[in-house]
Amino acid sequence: MQKLHFAIKTSLALVLAYIIPFAMGWSQANTAVITIILIASAGNVSDSVTKGAIRVLGTVLGSIIGLGLIALFPQERMFYLISLSIVLMILIYLYYTYQGDSTVFMLSAMTIMMMFVNGPENAFLYGIDKTYMTIFGILIYTFIGIFLWPNKAKPGTINDAPKGRMFIWLDPEYFKATLQLMCVYWFSVAFWIYFNPPAGFLVVTLATLIGLLTMFSPLKPTILMILFTAGFSFSTLMYVAVLPHLIYGWELALFVFMYGFIGFYFIKPQISIFFLLGLFVLNITNEMHYNFDTFLLTLLIFYMFLIILMFFHNFPFSARPEHLFGLMKERFVKHTQALQEIQKKENKNFLDRLREQHHATQLKQTVQKMQIWHKKIDTSYFHKNSSESLLAFAQNCMAYIKQETTLQNCYNSMNTIDWNNLKMAKF
Repeated sequence: MQKLHFAIKTSLALVLAYIIPFAMGWSQANTAVITIILIASAGNVSDSVTKGAIRVLGTVLGSIIGLGLIALFPQERMFYLISLSIVLMILIYLYYTYQGDSTVFMLSAMTIMMMFVNGPENAFLYGIDKTYMTIFGILIYTFIGIFLWPNKAKPGTINDAPKGRMFIWLDPEYFKATLQLMCVYWFSVAFWIYFNPPAGFLVVTLATLIGLLTMFSPLKPTILMILFTAGFSFSTLMYVAVLPHLIYGWELALFVFMYGFIGFYFIKPQISIFFLLGLFVLNITNEMHYNFDTFLLTLLIFYMFLIILMFFHNFPFSARPEHLFGLMKERFVKHTQALQEIQKKENKNFLDRLREQHHATQLKQTVQKMQIWHKKIDTSYFHKNSSESLLAFAQNCMAYIKQETTLQNCYNSMNTIDWNNLKMAKF
């Protein structure tokens, strides 16, 4: 039932993001739509006014930084791109390390990059328009979450409150994901400069933002390509067979609602964006102009940044589940041994307590990641291992964190796995 409510609420938000701007004669309705899709892909519909206000604040801050960078380097494109990459690197790292609602950092990054989509010319007016519609999308998303089936906290819990530390600063995967996304950014920039694709800087913006959701995730590139192709095939069918026949506003509203409902109900929210980007490709405006050449050109643009993302999925750092599961095992051993050594000390100084806190935090993060990656390992290829042995090791590690078993039991289950077999390269 919760999934049904989520799909209905998010689809309704998409409808309002189109209908209200069209009725008021506003432009850039697609900006509000892509904002809602990005937030929904990152988590559930928020029922918190505070969370919505923070997102608005992040958007405003992003627009100020974006316009400030353009004002500082109006003619020096390379200095602007370098400065932008530094700001994005900070925001991306904060997005990964923050354990609460990290969409505020994603929206800041999106707004900063959108300031430059049309270049420095008329950047202020264009930026204000983009910022306004981004905030509009956030407000719609927030108020629907408040008034329609709000997510209420269960007794004895604090809703949406992150458990433990707010930031996990020294997680190796967060460093890797940030660096990998910077590779995507600079590769996209080089592609934009030397090949000048039709969408211009939008290719850089989309590759970076979508990469933010997919780096070091359990999604396989083939799955992304299938979802993308399915979404674009569906949008092509809608563009040819349905949209030209819509006359009244209620027909458009029903169309958008059904499109969004299919994406958010039948597909997991984290990957629904790859289907719902087809809605963005339709380029729905108040006065529709149908040009199949333009539509195909838009599809080409989206496939451009998808290919860039697929190229960097395992480069320069591997995101294969068997590789990451092996890394988690090594870190589990490292952190448990370090904690045992510290706990043997009778008189702990400040540095010892700091190290103990660090290893305990990293150990918890490591075990949580084990629960994700062991499920994604293809044991039919790594035939010397079974899914049961991988599951047993992951469960024992989690039980150890909860103080429900001993460290020796973890090591015993670890020794049942052929780790050399998991290191085999799979092509």
